[in-house]
Amino acid sequence: MPLDLYDTGLAGGDDSGAARGWPYISILFECCQVYARIYRRPDDDRYRGRCPKCLRPLELRVGPDGTPARMFRAR
Repeated sequence: MPLDLYDTGLAGGDDSGAARGWPYISILFECCQVYARIYRRPDDDRYRGRCPKCLRPLELRVGPDGTPARMFRAR
């Protein structure tokens, strides 16, 4: 299935979380067997994202002790 790409309309270049240096984690969305990065705004306590194929939402709260893991599975 091809992806639809579009311009965000923001002048001055890339406005993605990666370009801004936001923290991210890698997720295997088991619903569609695809990997994606989801980002956390620096002032937020949650990572928020969606499966890139079926758009199922995902939200992960950052715990007080955290974890060194950077890759997770969403079922």
